[in-house]
Amino acid sequence: MSLMDFLPDGRYYVSLWMVLQVLVFGWCLPRRPRFFLRMLPAVVLLFLAGRQLLLVQSYVLSVPLVIRAVMGLASAVMLLWISTAAPARALYGAIWAMMTQQTLQNASSVLLNDLLGREILPHYGLYLLVWMAVTLPLTWWFLARPLFSGSYQIGRRHLAVAGVLFAEFELVQGVPDIKIGIEGSPGLGQNYQFVLMNGICLLVALYLVHTLFVKRQAEAELAVANALRRSQEERYETAKRNVALINRRCHELKVQLADLQRARTFGEQQQCLDRLSEAVEIYDSSLTTGHDVLDMILAEQSLYCREQGIEVHCVADGAQLQFMEDSDLYVLCTGILQQTIAHIQNQPDSGQRELDLQVYRRQGVVVLEAAAALSGAGPQPVQALSEGILDILHKYGAELFSTKEHGCAVVRCLFPMLETANKTES
Repeated sequence: MSLMDFLPDGRYYVSLWMVLQVLVFGWCLPRRPRFFLRMLPAVVLLFLAGRQLLLVQSYVLSVPLVIRAVMGLASAVMLLWISTAAPARALYGAIWAMMTQQTLQNASSVLLNDLLGREILPHYGLYLLVWMAVTLPLTWWFLARPLFSGSYQIGRRHLAVAGVLFAEFELVQGVPDIKIGIEGSPGLGQNYQFVLMNGICLLVALYLVHTLFVKRQAEAELAVANALRRSQEERYETAKRNVALINRRCHELKVQLADLQRARTFGEQQQCLDRLSEAVEIYDSSLTTGHDVLDMILAEQSLYCREQGIEVHCVADGAQLQFMEDSDLYVLCTGILQQTIAHIQNQPDSGQRELDLQVYRRQGVVVLEAAAALSGAGPQPVQALSEGILDILHKYGAELFSTKEHGCAVVRCLFPMLETANKTES
């Protein structure tokens, strides 16, 4: 007796298996409101569609890749209907469901072939139901839950690799003579074991690819967290330095007020008032650019520059930088100014301690420029950029140049107009 002699229409069982396998992976995705009301009609439709596609595969188009691809798309639509997952995540879940179901079905066929060789003829439907009862909980526990319970976002490259593995998996399923018995013997051919081993290897490859992309995303998130921490540390150092300067100025103000109280003649009083007015003038920042964040940065840096005897000049149209996020502008502009100030402090000539900051648009490019006078040959003002600044430049498609022009060290950051327009519209 051959395998087909005792098989009823097993397509119902196979279709049911595919639907339940999709639900196993969909169960781990974030659910929509009224999940069960959405799930019931979706399960029925997918079940009926699966059986019809299996009929088409048997009698019309014996190309498993096409049929299974259509089934995979239908499964992804079902996952989108019952969950709030992104389309890429739903399609990725459908790929996992289709590949695991087919591999388990191949394993069940290999075991069934062995039972037939021992003249054990189980009922095909009950046999598949037992396999479902055993494998579905194991699939949820060891695959679906670990893979889809986290917040990992499926990228286009990851999805493309998964699609290639799925296509290779189904192409092997569709080799015409892969399931033919050897020398006319009943049951499945030995090559069917190759199909099973190929499916297992591709599932392992898909799992390793998933692990690799998850690791890369975790490393990227860690790099962002480290950059944020370094930025916070830099802000802390800047704030601590400014507080120390303010405390020193407050002490000087107290001393000058005491001198004013001790002054007896009009000339002495006028002299004390002039010194007092000069000390207070540092807190009266007149640098306004039209951008609050840029104004705050200039106020912070001007306080330190005035203490170090560095004169700050600013001609900036801050409105040109509205496309940047406040935190990005703060980190970028503060980093450039601090390195330029450090360059000025290394200049031996105290008469050339000046810092010029400009923001303007020229030929469709927004330019952020810091310049300092050079008293002789020396290194560029910007020697190395932090990872945080590099990430910001990459985010906005900007380029940073450090050059020497007309006896000045110039740091110039260029933002393409197309990029700025896109950021502004979003």
